Amino acid sequence: MPSRAAKPNPCRRAIALSLLLGAAIAPAASAGSFTYWDDPSASAVTLTRAAFVAKARQLHGEKRLIYVNRVVNNAARQQFEKVDTWKGFDRLVSDGYGDCEDFAIAKYQILIQAGTPPARLDFLAADDTLTPTYHAVLRYRQDDGSHLILDNLTLMMLPESKRTDLKPLVTFDRTHAAYFHDGAFQPVAPSRIVLGGQPLSERMPKLLDY
Repeated sequence: MPSRAAKPNPCRRAIALSLLLGAAIAPAASAGSFTYWDDPSASAVTLTRAAFVAKARQLHGEKRLIYVNRVVNNAARQQFEKVDTWKGFDRLVSDGYGDCEDFAIAKYQILIQAGTPPARLDFLAADDTLTPTYHAVLRYRQDDGSHLILDNLTLMMLPESKRTDLKPLVTFDRTHAAYFHDGAFQPVAPSRIVLGGQPLSERMPKLLDY
């Protein structure tokens, strides 16, 4: 894929997407509790991960998605990192900042722990048409096969069909990967895709462990 010069942008980060090999990942940290800004109550709320998961488990359908999306988005700030170290929930809230894929991984971990079927969730790496960068989000597959987008840059969960700013490149979960070609996703060997400087085949098995 041709390279492009990415202009500085605090909200969008470049995901290095190529067919090259890449680097290592730092071990995850543990977080006892975390604080997030709760929009409905206009106050700061401190929770443990266990309490967060327990509350999410009590919610169902879109209510659970909205809650998890809001809490994770408001528990850390978006920050570009020169060293692309993927983080899970504990590391994200402990550091207090992360890139777009860190927020997506954190939501993935919490939703699965709260009882959301893993088969409903996958990650989308997309070309952000608003800036010359790439962006990563979490997708939730609905009963009709369409997807809702959980994005760290907005609390709104829109259908993928309405996110015309995102041009799909690659989707993946813990076991499968596909790339977008000729208007549809085609299966691809994860070892052929590199995200953030590391083969996807090495990252996928760790998605619940970051």
